[in-house]
Amino acid sequence: MAKSGLNQFTVQEATNFDAYSDWNYEEISLTDGTQQTVTNITNSKAAKKVILYDTPGSASSALDAADILSLEINDKTDSEKIIKIDATDMPFTLTGLIITSLKITNSAGGAGNDIAVLSFH
Repeated sequence: MAKSGLNQFTVQEATNFDAYSDWNYEEISLTDGTQQTVTNITNSKAAKKVILYDTPGSASSALDAADILSLEINDKTDSEKIIKIDATDMPFTLTGLIITSLKITNSAGGAGNDIAVLSFH
């Protein structure tokens, strides 16, 4: 039996994986290029699905094509898995695993580089 993704669950748990009991919205400023933690995703409030997108309602918040976002999921280190996405890949959806922490870094940090995070728990 596989031990990753939806395959690690029983049939009923996998069926319920797409059932959400709560959601959170958070805007994160990536202006200084340092790693920012999504505060609404924790061990006690794990997310089943996360959507990252440009902060709505403000043209100044748009990421540039040169911006590369690094996503550290579940406190993995650089020697382990970190996802790097291009700003043109937005909106970006993470699903299929339990997310207990999410940290985001913008390699090109600059003024107005904000991102919105919608998480489903």
